[in-house]
Order: sequence, then structure tokens, then C-alpha cells
Amino acid sequence: MVRLASIVAICSILGACYATIAPAAEPPPPAVTPKSAVRVWVDQFGYRPAAVKIAVVASDQALGADLALDLCDARTGQAVWTLKDHAGALKPFKNGQKDGESGDFTAHLDFTDFKAPGRYYVAVKGGAGAERSYLFSIAADVYRAPGFAAWKAFYYNRADTEKPEKYAGPWNHKADHRGPNQATGARVYQWVKNAHWDPVGTEVADPAPHDVSGSWWDAGNFDKYMGNTTLCHNELLLGVELLGAAPKDGDLAIPESGNRLPDVLDEIRCATAWLIRMADSTGAAWGRVYEKTGCPPEADPSPVMLTQQTSGATMNRAAALAWASTVWQERKLDPAFSKQCMDESMKSWQLLQTKPHPWPPDAKDPKKPAYTGEWFFVDFEKCRALAAACYFRATGKPEYEKIVQESASKWSIPPGENVEVWPALWVYVHTPGADAATVKKLRDMLCGAADGVVKQTGENRGYAAGVRGYWWGSNRAIGQAGLHCLAAAELTEDPAARARYLAAAEEYVHYLNGRNPIGLCFWSNMKALGAENSVMVMFHAWVGNFSAKEGQKYIGEGEGKIGPFPGMVVGGVNGGMKKYINNLDWRQNPWEFNEPCITYQSSCASLLMYFGLKGR
Repeated sequence: MVRLASIVAICSILGACYATIAPAAEPPPPAVTPKSAVRVWVDQFGYRPAAVKIAVVASDQALGADLALDLCDARTGQAVWTLKDHAGALKPFKNGQKDGESGDFTAHLDFTDFKAPGRYYVAVKGGAGAERSYLFSIAADVYRAPGFAAWKAFYYNRADTEKPEKYAGPWNHKADHRGPNQATGARVYQWVKNAHWDPVGTEVADPAPHDVSGSWWDAGNFDKYMGNTTLCHNELLLGVELLGAAPKDGDLAIPESGNRLPDVLDEIRCATAWLIRMADSTGAAWGRVYEKTGCPPEADPSPVMLTQQTSGATMNRAAALAWASTVWQERKLDPAFSKQCMDESMKSWQLLQTKPHPWPPDAKDPKKPAYTGEWFFVDFEKCRALAAACYFRATGKPEYEKIVQESASKWSIPPGENVEVWPALWVYVHTPGADAATVKKLRDMLCGAADGVVKQTGENRGYAAGVRGYWWGSNRAIGQAGLHCLAAAELTEDPAARARYLAAAEEYVHYLNGRNPIGLCFWSNMKALGAENSVMVMFHAWVGNFSAKEGQKYIGEGEGKIGPFPGMVVGGVNGGMKKYINNLDWRQNPWEFNEPCITYQSSCASLLMYFGLKGR
């Protein structure tokens, strides 16, 4: 019943959206493109009525003072707000100078004073050459359905499971990697020193079978990495902490809906349960699960391979499970599961006390761990601090607090970065009896760095939101910058600072939703939720597989196409704010631009969902 109510609610949102897009008395002008002389980029989902509403006006040439810009009702085409009646609403960036980041001449069109709910576009008046921004809505719940879609994308990316049409719609498939020697009977292989996305090897190093089923495919490939999954899992748990009591059962319409637990925690639990399975009875953890790709996913019968156990993987597991136990314990939702997580975490922790890091050691430098083909692990000491923070919260034992304090004395947090320490900081600051001076130091550290993020938004940037650089996976940096501001907003005791942090975080939401130099909503297949120009080509072995006949329908749009599953964020621009590849031509390295990844998704989905559920 809860799930049904949620679906009905989302359908009502969509129905209202489509009602406002009913045919106008006259067809609206065509939408701007990156080649338009004057471009108006907006958040394609829209804006909250009481929030700041900025559209970015951009051009390759200096913007003239005679621009005619009207906010028009999408149904009637009538202007409801005009620039000519709002002197000063168009604010040229840097007094009309070129924006060095994007290479555009930009101006911020501020229509914050217009609050009426509805469906709109910004028209660029120019006679026969008139164009418009993409459509957008003004509504209190404008990010609610997109936020749910962003979190449900994790469901579509689950590994080793059937996705029935009841929950997955046209993106359904049968259970994958469940045959002999696959996910429920994987074995350790001898690594042959190939790339971390390739098969581990050809020879079995240990014939014992291990059930390592579950969690999510990492990215466009089907590997499951201890390091990246730990990072994603921990970031999502922080996102849930920021949301407080807002998430509910039935939000996502997943198989677990109806179990009286928040769906977002059910989804994270898929990874938590996998982390439990990713170790032997001593707590020693494996670093990587290799699964060969297929389209459909169940088509591949190849053996599932494990890399060897390492101290780095073992500490990652200890920290992630301790963090999960803390979150579940705080919410008093499943005490047995919380205890299981803590018991398994302590098993890995205690193993590392008797068998100290690093193992296996590097042959040339025994003080360093050997690389064994797993990609990477989250920093050992930062994970140790998170585990210790959770143990201190659970037991009050001073030896754990000492570990946190010693580690924290070495931390620095640049704006939007060093996300690995945020969960430990969050846990310690919220622990009764924690040292007051350390709590203040950590709170000031996170909030002070968030002030640096604020300086990268609004009038300080040509597109009102920016990061230190635009490289491979730039959308992860965008999401983490916004998430940093949300964490600071929840930690600060200064109401004015809280307002600044929330306003800055929302600017990064707008960037992801289409207010960026290429005018692309970076979430996949979101037209049904209002985004006219969202990602429809995604480098993904299932829904981006042009080599398979089955895969053709998931690539692009048009006759016979359904596009990729909705709600997945892709890596974004790389090498500059306008450099993006929107195809799957291997000669252009599309994986550096339009491949998704669970650690892009974790920060971005947490950011969007906050404003969908809590930022109203």
C-alpha cells in the first residue's frame, strides 16, 4: 500500500507536469542549442518557488544591452515576466568580460521574484530568429520525482539479480551471473597483472567457492570493487544521515518496498550485505569481483573471479560495516542487522590487530601493500578512523577516541574534497561524550572549507557553480561540492551560514540538471520527468551495448528506442566545461565522458534527493 501510494503520488506529479505542457495557442519557438547566437540555459526540472532562480545567458560574443528576454507560460506562450520590466535582473558576469572557465560571455538572469507555480520557458526575442530555453517548472516538489529516480538508478544497476517488469519496466532482465562458478560460487584466480577491468586471470588459485553475489555493478563494466563500493556506500549513508527522517518506505518502488523500512536504506543494504559476504570466516576481505559483461546481463555464463585477500580491502570492509551498524542502530530499525554489521566489522578489525597492515606486502618495499589487480582501496588510515569513531560511539572506550583524534590531527579538507573523512567526522561530532575541543575543531574545519565552496557559486562563477577543474568524472566533483555544503548546513549552529550553504548546494543541483555550458541534463533518460535534453547515450555494457542486437533499443531515442534506464548520472565534461562526447565511438574514449559510476551517483543522488525531500 505504501509503495502504491508513492507511485500514485509520482504519477500525479507527472500528470500535473504533462497538463502544463498541453499544446499552446501557438507553438513555442525552437529551443536553443550550443550553436545559438544567444543561449539561455536553465535547470530543466525547474526551481522551487521560494528559492533563488537564475538562468544563465551565454554567447560567443559580448552580450548586448538590448537583449529582450521574457519568461513565458509554456501552455499559453504569453509573457508573465519580462526583463524590460525588471531593471537590473540581468547581471553580466565580470562586468561583461569573458568567463575564463567556459569561454563564454555570460550573464545571470535573476527571476527569483517570480514565484507562481507552473511550466515555463525563457524566450530570446529576435523576430524570425526567436528561440527559447528548455522548458522548466516552478513547484515546491520540483526535485522530488527526479530525486527518487536518481536513487532508483541504483536498483537498475544491481548485480546478480532478476529485475522484473513490475519494478524495472522495460529495463527488465532475468537473474544474471547465477550459474555454476558464478556469483554464488566464485573462486580466487591468480592475477596475471592485467588491467583492473579485465579478467583476473586464467588459473584458479583457490578452488573454494564463495558467495559474493549482490551489490551494484561499478560503472559501465560489471566489476564490483571493494574500494569504490566502500566509497559509494559510505557516501550514501552520509546522504541518509543528512535526510534525517524524510525518506520513507515506498519512495522508490523497489522489491523491498512495503517492508516498513525506508527504501533508500533498503537500497544501500544491497551493498552492505555484499560487504558482509566479501570476506572469509576470519574477516579477511577480497578486493575485486570480476563479472564479464553481457546484453542482456544474464547472457554471460563465464566464471566470476576474485582477486586475493588484502589488508586494504579488510580495513575498507571494517569501516563500511561499522558505519552501517551505526546508522541502523541510531534508527532502531533492524537491531539484528545492525549487530551483524558490527560483529563482522570487528572480525575484520581484530584480524588486522593480529595480522598488521600491509598484506600482501610489496616485494620491493615491505612497508607498502602489493598491488593485486583490484583497482584501489579507500585510504587505510581514514577507514581506520571511521571504524574507530563508530566503535567509540558504540562503546565509549577511550582507545577508539584516541585513534580518531590522532587521525583527525592530520586531516585537511579542501572545498568539496577529501570526502573519505566526512563520515568519521560526522560520527564523532554526533557522539555524546566526545571531546568538546576536537568536536569544535572538526566542525570548524568542515564548515570553513564549505565557505570555500560558497565562493565557487553565484556571482563568483560564470555558470553560478564551479569546481577546481573539469576532468574525467567532473560530475562527481560537482556532486561532492554540493554535498559538502549540505553537511555543513546540517552541522553549523549559525542560521545565516546554514542559508548560505544551502543556497550554494542548490547551485550545483542546477548545474547537473542542465544549467551548464552544454545545456545537458546529466541524468539519463529524464524526459518523462520534465528534462527536454537529458543523457540518452550512456557507455554501459548493458544499456549502452551497440554490439548486441538487444542493446540497440537502449541507445538514443527515436523509433524503436527506449533509451537507457532513467536517473543515472554520467561522468560529465572532461578537459574543459564544453568538452563532452555524446556517442559510443571507441576512438573518442566515450567512457571518459558518458560512462556512469556508482561514486558519481552517490554524491549527486544524495544532493538531488536532499532538495527533493528536505529542502522545501
